[in-house]
Amino acid sequence: MIARIFLTISLGAAVTSAKAQSDYTITEIPPPEGVVLEVGGMDWMPDGSLMMCTRRGEVWNYVHETGKWTLFASGLHEPLGLLAGDKPGEIYVMQRPELSRITDTDGDGVAEKFELFGNGWGYTGNYHEYAFGLVRDDEGSFYGALGLGFFPLHEPFKPRWCSHGNVPWRGWLFKITKEGEYVPLNPGCREPNGLGLSPDGEIFVTDNQGSYVAAGVLNHAQPGDFLGHPDGLLFDKRHPDAATYDLEKLNSLRKRPALHLPYREMGMSCTQPLWDTAEGKFGPFAGDVLIGDVNTPMINRGTLEVVDGQYQGAAYHFINDKDLGGGSNRLLFDEKGRLWVGQTARGWASGEGLKLIEWNKTVAMNYREISLTKTGFQITWTQPVDPTTIANMKFSSWVFQYTGDYSAKREQRLDHKILSAKMGGDDRTVVFEVEGLGPDRIVQVEDAGLQSSAGEKVRFGKAFYTLNRLRK
Repeated sequence: MIARIFLTISLGAAVTSAKAQSDYTITEIPPPEGVVLEVGGMDWMPDGSLMMCTRRGEVWNYVHETGKWTLFASGLHEPLGLLAGDKPGEIYVMQRPELSRITDTDGDGVAEKFELFGNGWGYTGNYHEYAFGLVRDDEGSFYGALGLGFFPLHEPFKPRWCSHGNVPWRGWLFKITKEGEYVPLNPGCREPNGLGLSPDGEIFVTDNQGSYVAAGVLNHAQPGDFLGHPDGLLFDKRHPDAATYDLEKLNSLRKRPALHLPYREMGMSCTQPLWDTAEGKFGPFAGDVLIGDVNTPMINRGTLEVVDGQYQGAAYHFINDKDLGGGSNRLLFDEKGRLWVGQTARGWASGEGLKLIEWNKTVAMNYREISLTKTGFQITWTQPVDPTTIANMKFSSWVFQYTGDYSAKREQRLDHKILSAKMGGDDRTVVFEVEGLGPDRIVQVEDAGLQSSAGEKVRFGKAFYTLNRLRK
């Protein structure tokens, strides 16, 4: 095999911006000369370099200290997931038709060996039939997810925009064991462009708004859960009559998302979930989950809790900044607590490339956490709250329509009266007693003048709590 190597000692100074959000600095990393860097997956190699695959079928290695880029491999089929392997010079890459193991066997920095590690699903070549990944559990198994095709009409569910066209296992979350065995896990995905492994070792997957998916969502996926889009049920042996199910039946079967990210308000196409494990090096949100968006220059944030055995929680804006540029497709922390953002465009968004986000050791006034109580919500902010402004909060809610149409309406809208508001155990926490809350609703939490004791307004004054179940 003849491989080309691109080496660049210096590509010019990185472009840094801290204009819009002074607590975080965004730095643009110059790509290799003449290369459109549409990042589909990335991971750290044992030597500390960053390996990333691109939607154009290349795999690049980057050394930040020197600015050096090396073309590790090329000719792949739109890879959208990458993990470092068990040996030096080895990586695993999620291509459309397979999970591949790719190895540099002679140590020259360029791959020579390409192996099929696992497959088992079908695809037609329809542009929407992506294969997403990639995470790995402590037992060595890999997890990926399959997008549906994009067709105008399909029996039996007749969604207007999505269907698998009778291709096996489309719309499923799956596992590939360390022996290479394909194991289907969860039906119900539409376009699940993002998998995450929580610090507790649980699998979460995002999905994109469209037919049967009312908004961007973060799903907690336990084996066997039906995640909402019915096409995948056609390959589920537990449901041989799935083709006859009506909306009511499907709605009764589906597991509710752990988080909703309302369309346009919190992006348009959410991507990889990544937990902040930087232990405070990245700011005041340690333990939260960050969620990228491939269509808008924003990264969102979520806090999760388990209520009556099911995950739910609140979604907040985190980075909403034109200086972020294009769509944030893949996220990765380094050992210094800096966030690396791999971006892509090509039909989805307006920019691509690689960004580095660092915390500037300042804390803006913002929501820290919203959690459910038996009678309402406990809300904590990042700065002490002016108690004279806590009455300026608003709570409203709605139910997302479950439909095969591309867009879903917000139904059964309610405004919720605040019955009481009291300072909690510290000067940053307020406990609200809220009237009329019910399960299976999205609660919009909005400040209308609340501010810190220093007079600072809340940067992002709106958040959304996915209320699946009430506390008993």
